[in-house]
Amino acid sequence: MAAWAAVLWMRISPSTDLTRLQAPVAVRSTTKAAGNSPATLYATACASCHQSAGEGRFPVFPPLAGSPWVNGDPDRLIALTLHGLSGPLDVNAVGYSGLMPGFAHLSDRELAEVLSYARNSWGNEASRLTEADVSAVRMRTGDRRAPWTATELQTDGEANP
Repeated sequence: MAAWAAVLWMRISPSTDLTRLQAPVAVRSTTKAAGNSPATLYATACASCHQSAGEGRFPVFPPLAGSPWVNGDPDRLIALTLHGLSGPLDVNAVGYSGLMPGFAHLSDRELAEVLSYARNSWGNEASRLTEADVSAVRMRTGDRRAPWTATELQTDGEANP
């Protein structure tokens, strides 16, 4: 009833400054707060699907632990993280089918850190990634508007990002 009265009052009094009536909204930044580690970034951005130990959730979210997609071609991993991945995907001879959103809203530094974390956790031992690595792939794939498919990202050299 109070809401109806407020709406009616605003219609009767068009000089009302509606900005005064709006509740303040906290601005959410994707930039890491000081002290946030790559593990914290992983926990907030990735673990809900890929789980805290990188084990994934069959049949939708593949594991990151022991994955050739994580430990293999860094450009491919960066590209799929930037723009997402859709459709069927085989990881260690197990089929998964889901949709991973893109994380292009994260900075080059954040992506390099969280991907390096995944490439060196849960038994993975792959090279670390740098901001320059992420920036180069972001520049090459910047016009991409749809998630990648596994077929597009195969390392056979045809459509590798």
